[in-house]
This record gives sequence, structure tokens and C-alpha cells, in this order.
Amino acid sequence: MPELSQAASLYSQPDPPHCQTDAVYAAPNGSAYILQYNCEDTLFARLLNLNNPDAVLLLNQGYFMNWSPDGAWLLFRNVETGQVWLIPINGGEWQPLDLPAGTYDAAFAPDGQRVLYAASVGLGFGSEMGVLNLADGRLTPWQTFPDHLVAHAAWSPDGNVLAYVLLPDTNIPFVIGELWLAEPASGKQLMLLAEVDAGHGYAPVWSPDSTSLVYVHRGNPDDIQADLEPLALRSNLYQVDVYAGAVTPITQFEDSLVYDAVWSPDGLLAFTADDAVWIWTPSKMPVQVSPPGNYRHPAWLSSPMP
Repeated sequence: MPELSQAASLYSQPDPPHCQTDAVYAAPNGSAYILQYNCEDTLFARLLNLNNPDAVLLLNQGYFMNWSPDGAWLLFRNVETGQVWLIPINGGEWQPLDLPAGTYDAAFAPDGQRVLYAASVGLGFGSEMGVLNLADGRLTPWQTFPDHLVAHAAWSPDGNVLAYVLLPDTNIPFVIGELWLAEPASGKQLMLLAEVDAGHGYAPVWSPDSTSLVYVHRGNPDDIQADLEPLALRSNLYQVDVYAGAVTPITQFEDSLVYDAVWSPDGLLAFTADDAVWIWTPSKMPVQVSPPGNYRHPAWLSSPMP
């Protein structure tokens, strides 16, 4: 059993009986988390604050996008209107953000003062990426991708570099994409890091020290069914050094769906494999820490669940 962080506990949310839990997103400080649900004809999320467990905020008809670095704010997109909202977790007025039509992805800068966005007007039109300054509302377009959709753009924790995934602008739902390293102030491509599974929405995650990214590697790239069926994916987690370019497998499952990688502040990696939660300590073998079955979507929290 790995030594767990003294400042964090591991929590995994099983799927509720009538909905599918798509993801659990812990705040950077571990004091709150989002449960993202997909229930028949709608999407919704629940915000739970460990400092105020009785105040549960329902976020209807949309999906969570990103936490602010201090965990005090979140970004949420309403799928009916397309509006992206800036929401304080401790109550207060929601603020609509003036982002381009078709914005589908957004993330805070490490300083919390800017929001990086990705937008597309529709299939076959490519995508664009840019930055919104929260202080004055100034929008600065950065890059356009005529034949690709840009996704999962995120600065490194130290703010020195940017990474994002480019996937083909196609009607094939589950494709392989490219993980790129880019300049932090313009999004200009610097280096192709790896091919990654792109269509399932599994975002690469930065290590706490900003030196590497962990991503989902598709193990059956030639399987046509894996292009069309979400559960046909066979995968493992790989780690790429963003400066040296060296790629190292973290897991070596032979016939599994491996995803949901999330770092603890002190450098342990939790993930889902075979409907169980595992933890990887660098330079050691992964260890299963939950019973097998319906355990997915690990999240690191600063205190136990109420």
C-alpha cells in the first residue's frame, strides 16, 4: 500500500442508480468538488463544499469546465444557451463571460486573471483558441486551426509552458489526437509530444512540478470499433517529459480501460482501471486501493467526506 498524503484523502464516487457519473473534479485546494452527471436527456453538476456541507449547489443543463487556481471560482457552460458562467463557490452573483459563440472548452491561467478558451462554430469549420482578460473583458484571439479541434488546453502549474490536444475535425466520435507543447503567451506550437486518445474527453494532466504530462494512450489504434464505441477503447497511462520528450508507460494493462488520472499535491497519481481506483507512486508499481466493481473517478480532497 502506498503512503498516502497527510494533507489529502482519496475519495471515489460510485455511479448513482439512475444516472451516470461522468467525472469528479476536486478543487485545487481540495476543499470542494464537482460531481458531473449525465442523466438521460440532460447534463447537470453538483457542487459540494467541504467547509459548508449543507450548502449543495445544483448546476443544471450544462457541464463543469475548470477551477480557478485558488478554488474559489469555477467555470460552467450551459449547453442550451452556450453561455459560460464564472461562479463563486461560497455564494454570490454568477458572472456571464463574453466569450466567442461556440466556446466549448475553457481554463484559468495560473494567475487566475485570464481564461483560455477554445471555440468552434460547427463541424468542418475547425476551431480557434484565445484568452479573455477577466479584469477588463478584453478578448485576444491566439491561434486558428482550420482542420482540427483544439482541446484540453492548460498552462503548466508554474505558467512557463502551455499544452493542448489537437484532434481531427471529423464526425468520427473517438479519434486519436496530438499532444502539443506551446508558448504560454501565444499558443504557438513548440513541440509535438505524443499521440493521445482524444475523442473520449480524457484530458492530459500536468505533474505538480510542471515537468511532465500524464495522458491516456490508446492501445488499440487500428480497432474500428474503438473509433465508434466508447467502451471499446483499450488504454494505458503514459507520462511524457515536456523538456526531454521522453515517454514512459505508467501502466501496462493488457485489456483494460484506464483513465481519470489525477495528481495529489505531493505527487501521487490516482486513476481508474477495470472499474477500480488505483494509486501510482513514481518509480513504483501501481496499487489497487478500492474494491473491484463500480469505483471510478478518483479525486484528492483536503478532508474526509462529511
